[in-house]
Amino acid sequence: MPTDDGPILGLHHITLVTSSEQLNRKFYTEILGLRRVKLSVNQDDVFHRHLFYADDPSKGNAITFFEWPDLPRGLIGLGSPHHLSYEVPSVDVLIQWKAWLSGNGVPSSGFYPRDGRVSLYLRDPDGVIIEIAARDTEKLSTDYLSGTNLPEVKQVSNGMKLSRFDHASPITRDPAATRRFVDKALGLRTSFTRVNPDDKESSTTGIGNYAHPDFLRYLSSPKTHSGYVGTGNIHHIAMAVEGDEEQLKVLRNLDRIGLRNSGIVDRFWFHSLYFRDPDGNLLEVATKNPGYAADEPLESVGSSLVLPPWLEERRPEIQKALNEEDRTNPLRWPPRSYPKVPDPPEMLSVEVA
Repeated sequence: MPTDDGPILGLHHITLVTSSEQLNRKFYTEILGLRRVKLSVNQDDVFHRHLFYADDPSKGNAITFFEWPDLPRGLIGLGSPHHLSYEVPSVDVLIQWKAWLSGNGVPSSGFYPRDGRVSLYLRDPDGVIIEIAARDTEKLSTDYLSGTNLPEVKQVSNGMKLSRFDHASPITRDPAATRRFVDKALGLRTSFTRVNPDDKESSTTGIGNYAHPDFLRYLSSPKTHSGYVGTGNIHHIAMAVEGDEEQLKVLRNLDRIGLRNSGIVDRFWFHSLYFRDPDGNLLEVATKNPGYAADEPLESVGSSLVLPPWLEERRPEIQKALNEEDRTNPLRWPPRSYPKVPDPPEMLSVEVA
């Protein structure tokens, strides 16, 4: 059985849209226990923030946000992925997460045992659907899990840290076309297509490499509607390559098959290559280096506003615009409420805002 993978290593970051830096920072640092590893601006829209969080700034798997307070609520569908998922080491840790979220007033849905894992779902204050999943080696039943007594959890311990994405879930109308696309364009393999346990009229297709065979889990239904990106939605999904040479191989392949793309874009902390899949989902291939510590000491990344060198001379006007945005943005911590998690959480036959 072959074990060689192409240039794509897995997920690099997932970028979403938030309505408020304060709500976003409080939730992802104080509730989910992540560290802000970069505070910058959207380089294509410089008067709005770009926020980066991770468990460890020296590793990948960052969740990032464009702050667009005036953007309307998005709609999950074609071109607007469904959810993202973190992996934790055990079901016991998942139970701790359930207890921690409950103790902090964050509603969650689950536990759901399926596909060899147990999952817990929640939404952030903007409505982002987040799954936390653990491998289910004991084939635990729903009845057993629902009867579990929740422990008292006073903090996000080191053992609970969300250090690795499990997958991201874009949506497709045609899984066969998606399989051909990822094979020809990215050198990724399809590991399975099976009935979606939450929606028998839809399916789940696992796509990845031999090291991580389903870091993309496309949800598919022929009845799927078009979505649009807005507050609380995934803007794009970025996959990692080791460096410029591997990224250039991907670019040459995209050009060879005639797929429209951005070309290489210098983001200073990494280099980016953007394109869309057949259903309009925005994808990116990003380099692992230079990394988030390229312009800040590792111990203090994310503590103050940093700009790439070509924007530094515009710092006064950028800071003025950000201050004005903060002054006029009415959203503050704590949130008034958390949007309800769909039940079952990965059902496609209903519209999910």
